[in-house]
Amino acid sequence: MHYHAVENNLIILLAFVVLGGLSHNVYADVMIPDDEILGYYDSDGVYTVVGAVKNTEHYAILPTVYLTIVDGTKEISVTQSLPTVFPNKDIPFKIKVLDVSGLNAVIANFDVSFNQSFDTIESKIEVVYDRTLKKHADGHLTGKIINKGNQTEYNIKVYATIHGENNSFIDTAMNLEKIDKIDPRQIIEFTMYPDPTVAEDVHYYSCFALGDETIIPMYAIRDGEKFNFRYDSTAWFVVDKGFDETGTKLSLKSVNSFRFPTYVNFEFPKFSDNEKFLVTVDEKAIQFIQSVDEEGNWHVAFDVPGSTQNKIVISGFEKPGSTFMSKDESAAESSDIMLDQKAESTTAVDYSIMYYVIPAVIAVGLGIFIFSRKKAESTI
Repeated sequence: MHYHAVENNLIILLAFVVLGGLSHNVYADVMIPDDEILGYYDSDGVYTVVGAVKNTEHYAILPTVYLTIVDGTKEISVTQSLPTVFPNKDIPFKIKVLDVSGLNAVIANFDVSFNQSFDTIESKIEVVYDRTLKKHADGHLTGKIINKGNQTEYNIKVYATIHGENNSFIDTAMNLEKIDKIDPRQIIEFTMYPDPTVAEDVHYYSCFALGDETIIPMYAIRDGEKFNFRYDSTAWFVVDKGFDETGTKLSLKSVNSFRFPTYVNFEFPKFSDNEKFLVTVDEKAIQFIQSVDEEGNWHVAFDVPGSTQNKIVISGFEKPGSTFMSKDESAAESSDIMLDQKAESTTAVDYSIMYYVIPAVIAVGLGIFIFSRKKAESTI
């Protein structure tokens, strides 16, 4: 009896071990490892948080990073959405916190949440691991990617973590070039640079990840309400003064810590076809490209010089409360007006016809009545 009890206990114990192992896989974690997050002041003196999110789930996710920075007596909360992370992959990130003004800021807390990404398919783009993947004396990296799939991929980013002595995590990087698309079997070169403050400490790059474009959400208060917009760039942007009192001018600040020029592509909601933008950098008008995407949003894109901090003003937004309509809205309203006019016209024609029809009906009725009466008299 004692033997059977021991045997049953062993079976139960083994069951718990197996279930425990299964539950580890079922309830796998999405996390930022403690040894892969840090904060430092970049070459422009901007407080920068770098890290990597690990996805050990069995499906793709869309993560959001939450940070609390203590800067002297104030706490600064930062929320940043990241690109898709596929199963058992990492996504390095770099977040610049321009609100930090002290020199002794620290990361007091960090966390990550995520949503499952149902409609994202992992691309067949890979980093080419050969002699072309090379770390140079100044710390920057050059390499190539190849599209081994059967379809063209668009808006590609290459991410990596950067390590120093004893495998220490010191920075993250993203490709400097804008890769709009890569066709099947095509090979494209890319370049990565660490922040200049850690360039001499770079030993190697790792955790390469391929992802879509990093779209950073932002908002500014306009006419008492949130005005949401986004941008894509290796430079960093924050709202400066926001919108002016007219709601037609937006003031921003930009930081490009690299000595190489880059680009920015802002995405704004479209309120009318009448919005024609103007971009000034440090009060000087610059060239830019204004376009509309397939979803009807404005895009304003321009170059950003290397190693600069600039004040940017984008003007030309439609004034809040304006009744100006887009071409589509105007066409729709014109169509409605035409239909109303047509209906009114049809109604008027119908009434005019009645003026002729009614007397004719009366005359026919009288004729029938008289004819019937005469016929009756002749019969009598």
